[in-house]
Parts: sequence; C-alpha cells; structure tokens
Amino acid sequence: MMARFSDINDVINFINNRALDLGNDIRTAGWSSQESQDLRFDYLCRDFDLSGKTMLDVGCGKGDLIRYLGDRGVSCFNYFGIDISEQMINLCQQNINLPNATFFHGNIFDREFPELDIAILSGTLSYKYDQAIENARRTIERMFAITKEGIALNFLSTVVDFELEKNQHYNPSVILDWSLELTRNVTLYHSYPLYEFTVILKK
Repeated sequence: MMARFSDINDVINFINNRALDLGNDIRTAGWSSQESQDLRFDYLCRDFDLSGKTMLDVGCGKGDLIRYLGDRGVSCFNYFGIDISEQMINLCQQNINLPNATFFHGNIFDREFPELDIAILSGTLSYKYDQAIENARRTIERMFAITKEGIALNFLSTVVDFELEKNQHYNPSVILDWSLELTRNVTLYHSYPLYEFTVILKK
C-alpha cells in the first residue's frame, strides 16, 4: 500500500506517471468508474445554473467535466481548466478541441484568470502530504475570492470506516467552519454513497 506523499512534488510525479501509464482512462483521474465520477459532478453542480457561465475547473484532470456538462445539455458556457500535472493538461489538449475550453498547467495561486462566475473542484485535495490541510484552506479562500457567484468542492470524509494512507480525509465540521468564515450561504452534502462530502459556497 502506498504511504503518504512527502510533498506536493511527490503528488505531481504520481499524477504524471499515472497519466502516462493509463492515458485516456477513467482511472487516470483517480476514479473507479464514470458512474461514481458523475455522481460527484451531480452534487458539485446541483446548486448552480451553469448555462452561459464562465467557470474554472480546479484540478481539471482530463477535462471530464466538459463531457458531463454536454451530456446534461448545459450550453454556451466558457470553461477554463487548470491542473498541476503537465501530463493531464497534455491529455486535455490532445482530446478536447473546443472554442469554449482553455487549459492551463499550474496552480490557482500563481495565475490570474478572466472574470469567473463559478469554480469547481473534484478530488484535487485528496492527496496526503505535510501541507495538504493548509493548502486546502488556501484553495477554498482563493477559489471564493476569484468568483462572482460561488464555488463547489468535494473532500474525502473522516466519517468513514476506512482510509488509505495516501489519502487526505477531512473533518466535515472543520470545512464547514472554514466556509462559514467566508459566507453564510453554505450547503454541505454528506448523504450520497461515497467516502466523501461536497461543500457549496455562494456569494
């Protein structure tokens, strides 16, 4: 079993190698099936009307959110995807050629973006390393600061009976407290059948 990562560079190397090994496979993004990935997207997107909006996908992986939105008839949106993995961005650029989709290699702290309505993050904060929890809080704050309408994120939960050593789990109460420091308009979903929860913060 893989131990925790020593730092964010270990995480980047792990993701790059997985992308090189698996290519355009659902497992490349760390999910066991498209059904489980779509369930996550259901909760991340359920409280926003995304048609006609400009959105940022933080830790975009292979850009699967674009496929999900198209399958559900979301139209006329502008999509920006960013990922710390260069190999993930390479897959996006190889497989997605749409005028409304732009991809960046890097992180949200070092880049400025066009005016954004909404930011979404799925699975990106699930790796355990020394600065993971501190980085998660900074990520929430940064995402909320650069959007007009709000953000949606998911986290592995500590309210489970099983954790892998490489995964960072979060106490839902702590994430709720962080969120309420930014806005009173917070919704937390913990009832769906995965080892995680989703938090929605609106302006």
